[in-house]
Amino acid sequence: MGNLEEYAKSERALQNAKKQKSQHPKGWEPGLDTTKKEITSKPQKKAGNPQDHKWDTYLEELGFNPNDFEIIEPFEVRTWTANMGEGNTEQFYYYKAKIVSKQLLNEKDFDYQSLLKEIKRKKVKPQKIVGKDSFVVCLSDWQMGKRDGDGTAGIVSRIEQMIPDVKARYKQLRKQGVELSNLYIFGLGDIVEGCEGFYDMQTFTVEYDLRRQKMIARRLLVKALTEWAPDFKNVVVACVPGNHGENRNQKGKAFTTFGDNFDVSLFDEAQEILAMNKAYNHVKFVIPENDLWLTLDVSGTIVGLAHGHQFRTGGKYSHQKAVAWLSGQAFGMTEMGDADILISGHYHHLFVVNEGKRTLFQCPSLDGGSDWFENITGKSSYAGTLTFSITPGKTQLPWDNLKVV
Repeated sequence: MGNLEEYAKSERALQNAKKQKSQHPKGWEPGLDTTKKEITSKPQKKAGNPQDHKWDTYLEELGFNPNDFEIIEPFEVRTWTANMGEGNTEQFYYYKAKIVSKQLLNEKDFDYQSLLKEIKRKKVKPQKIVGKDSFVVCLSDWQMGKRDGDGTAGIVSRIEQMIPDVKARYKQLRKQGVELSNLYIFGLGDIVEGCEGFYDMQTFTVEYDLRRQKMIARRLLVKALTEWAPDFKNVVVACVPGNHGENRNQKGKAFTTFGDNFDVSLFDEAQEILAMNKAYNHVKFVIPENDLWLTLDVSGTIVGLAHGHQFRTGGKYSHQKAVAWLSGQAFGMTEMGDADILISGHYHHLFVVNEGKRTLFQCPSLDGGSDWFENITGKSSYAGTLTFSITPGKTQLPWDNLKVV
């Protein structure tokens, strides 16, 4: 008599076809593009004369007027030898650099200049940490400058307490045996409140103008980065733009580009500040050029970041809108459609939804609440900062050790 399992087994010569997942950046690999559409030069042949490598030539090739724009350090130059056939080889060069306006406001921002000097004086030694686990910190909806609740003073107080609380949390996890060698810091948007155009009463309720909002937020962001970075082997700082960071016109509408956003420029400035000290060379920044979302490979798990203001349809509740938006990304086969974890903010309260094999995190805010929202709905939420860890090779949920600090 034959084996019952053999009789009951159906024939399957070929398995289901499956689209290969896109390669998502890890954040620290050599040659990481900090944007999906980062401005880089095409491969250039070796210059015959040193003067042929002037940056003005490359700026003009990319459509920038050298009188109005310049390339700032750090910039990268790479070279390789290409086989041209018939035994001939040729040397090629690759350039990657940051292009900024010569009218950059930071030149007159004395607080920014003082931060540069402060960073240069810091002496830190990154610890030699073993392991492949990653610790994730989600900075969302600080709304710096908002008067509601306990105002800006309350926001600052919570951030100042959050910084040592995060440090205590990852030290606690290490004592419990979690081998955290990588730190991921995610800026989920709405770091500043803005001054006008986001709701009718805003102009009369903000406590600081935009410059002061950015100044306070920038100092606290740099303080957090420099406090945590020495405790990890690899540090990746990524951000996405929020709606309160948009450059809006008098009608309250964003009128330039997705990338023209104060939430993003804060991280641009933080990157420039930390670049002034080689002790922070292990800190890498992933900053979108003109996109509302990005993805990263975090210890083998694809993590997607989006502020959440683009979640427009799908149901009454924010988690329904998030599921609908991610479903659309998957249907459209974007890189976000590969995400195992989607992290968002915008709605100022925590939710954790396991939808199929994906997890959706919505981050709480650190502001003092919304008088308008509480009066209209009766609802309020607790302030906090979402943290969790990711372990490579976990058979079920890839994340663990969730805590709001």
